[in-house]
Amino acid sequence: MDYTTSELAILSAMNWLHLLATVVWIGGIVINVLAISPAAKESLEPPMMMRLWGAIMKRFRKMVYVSIGIFIATGIVMMMMNSAYASTFDFGDTWTLFLVLKHIFVLILIIMAIYMLEGVFPKLKRLAAKGPSPELAKADKLQKRVGAINLMLALIILAFTAVNGAVSMLV
Repeated sequence: MDYTTSELAILSAMNWLHLLATVVWIGGIVINVLAISPAAKESLEPPMMMRLWGAIMKRFRKMVYVSIGIFIATGIVMMMMNSAYASTFDFGDTWTLFLVLKHIFVLILIIMAIYMLEGVFPKLKRLAAKGPSPELAKADKLQKRVGAINLMLALIILAFTAVNGAVSMLV
């Protein structure tokens, strides 16, 4: 399909913003789970570790919510402009099937991000301020599990994106 110059400009801008949101959010998950969290736990006592996490999450939380908004807005525009997109529940081809699967995993990741940012992290911060305790250890394990799940979801989303990109090139 041939696009007009304005359609190409809009699609390019939407794709760029979508990719930027991906890099910010998923990159943040990777860095937090694989680098910052283990390094902070290894080198800081719980109260200091939570001060560091508080400063990080204050910034990262905003970035996650902005990224979610950008994902939704740009995703809708790109989907509607894509000639391969038939309708929301039309699973007639590989591209649409993987798009729907990707969206399911993105929705789960959004829910998990909100749970981490609004539930797990505040509880962990509250408990860490009191010092070591069994409750803190339990909350820390939950934070690690949720972080690992978020990382896994993010990697699956990237895999579905790669499949969709490959299918688009073959059509």
